Amino acid sequence: MKLPVRIFDLSKSEQRVVIVIILALIAGAFAAYERRARQPPVQPITTTAPQQSPSPPPKDAQ
Repeated sequence: MKLPVRIFDLSKSEQRVVIVIILALIAGAFAAYERRARQPPVQPITTTAPQQSPSPPPKDAQ
């Protein structure tokens, strides 16, 4: 049984449009990959020692 697959039945101009879109997507993905690959490595963030918050005054000191 032969199924009609009309999605692949494109005119020459439609084929060109599909090829241009695919090439643009590949170029965009490659540019994004290169941008990510060329970033300097992430520097570790230095943290300060945690400071103790001031405790509330005792209740019987009023």
